[in-house]
Parts: sequence; C-alpha cells; structure tokens
Amino acid sequence: MNLLSRRSALAAVSALMLAACGGGDGGSATGVPSISKGDHVKGSESAPITIIEYASPTCPACKYFHDDILPALSEKYVVTGKVKFVFREFPIHEPDVPSYVLAMCAGDGQFFDVLDDLFANQVGVVTAAQNGTLKGALQTIGKRHGIETTAQFDACMENRDYRTALADKYQVATEKWGVDSTPTFIINGEKHLFGGEFGSAEGFSKYIDGLLGEDAPADDTETAAPAEDTAPQPTAAGDDAGVPETTDQP
Repeated sequence: MNLLSRRSALAAVSALMLAACGGGDGGSATGVPSISKGDHVKGSESAPITIIEYASPTCPACKYFHDDILPALSEKYVVTGKVKFVFREFPIHEPDVPSYVLAMCAGDGQFFDVLDDLFANQVGVVTAAQNGTLKGALQTIGKRHGIETTAQFDACMENRDYRTALADKYQVATEKWGVDSTPTFIINGEKHLFGGEFGSAEGFSKYIDGLLGEDAPADDTETAAPAEDTAPQPTAAGDDAGVPETTDQP
C-alpha cells in the first residue's frame, strides 16, 4: 500500500478544507472516554468498556481488523453489553476524505454499511485513485446506499460540514491521543497500537477480560499469532511513499 508522508497528509487535509476547527474534547485521558457528537457507535451506552478505533478505509491493517477481529469482538462483547465500540475517521491516504464524506452523507443509520462496502472494495478504491477514476468508483458505492444521482453525489462532496467534522476528529486524534498510524485503539482512555497483543481476536479478548475482571477460559492449545503476511502492519502517516496524484478526485 502506498502511503502519504506526514507532511503530504497534512497538506492534503488542508487542501480538502480540513482546517482545524475546534470541537469536543474527545474524551478524558484516563477512565472511560466520552462520546462526541458525530461519533459512530455500536453497543450499549452503559457498557463498562469503551473501545475507540481510529482508522483509514484504505489501510490494509484496518481492513484486517474489520474483517478478522472485530466480528468476534462484537459477538462476544458488543452485543452482550460489555463493550461500546466507537469508530472515528482518521484520513491519511488520498482517497480517505471523499470516502468518509460519502459514508457520512448516507446518514448515521447507514454509516457502517458504507464503511463495510469501502473495506470490501478497498483494492478497487485504491486502484481507482491511482488511475484517476476515484469519483466513478465512489459513485458506484454511493448508489448502493441511496446516493443515486450525480447531483446528490456532488452535493455530498461539496458539503463543508462533513469536512469540518473530519477536521475536528483529526485534530483530537493527533493533538490529544498522538495518533500517527492506523488502526489505533483507545481503550478506556489508554492508547494501544495494532499488533502484538492487539493483532488478534484472542489478544483483544484476553485484555478485555482482564479489564472486566473475568478469567479467560482454560485452553491447553496455544493459539498461534497470525503470520506476518496474514495480518498486515499498521499504516503509518509518517512514511514517505505517496499515493499517485489523481485527475478525477472528488
């Protein structure tokens, strides 16, 4: 996966009207983080554990977490009321901002549906960005979620409120939590990077069970960690490679 350098990423954010515009505090540095307006939440409001994920829709490691880890965590903890899962956008690649704006346009009730679609078609979206056909690729995804006409799509892309909301989250992520790679997790106010203990469903479960004061079930068979070529490395905003310029960027 080609990456934007940190300087290029910040320049892209600025060019896309993502100037820092204040916003909520994003949660306390310790204890259970508060939920901010515009957060995308799954699970009970009263859940004792809050997991915030900062992610990019074009990050391979984010797709791995989304496809291979999150479903198991959702079944075990989110639907049972033990964990509240909060997704926060962290755009670091060229296609990320318009992709997230598209998901926001679809409305809160469909945000996760569009996100699922973006992860499912991650390779296609990245390839389209490289080929200068990103607008068409995102329009195709949008049509599956109620954004059916070119006029609707263009109005969506031109909505400054969505871009301002992304700016607020980006500011909180970088200034409060020091996020510089994806996925990054804030679990009850503590920052954790993807990989190691937080690179598998088993590792997450062990950590969550510890916070809940629950013993993990006995298992005589040691679970092997995913192979390096199976679990992608987190996408860092500080790498120097760049996503190729596009000619059809929304």
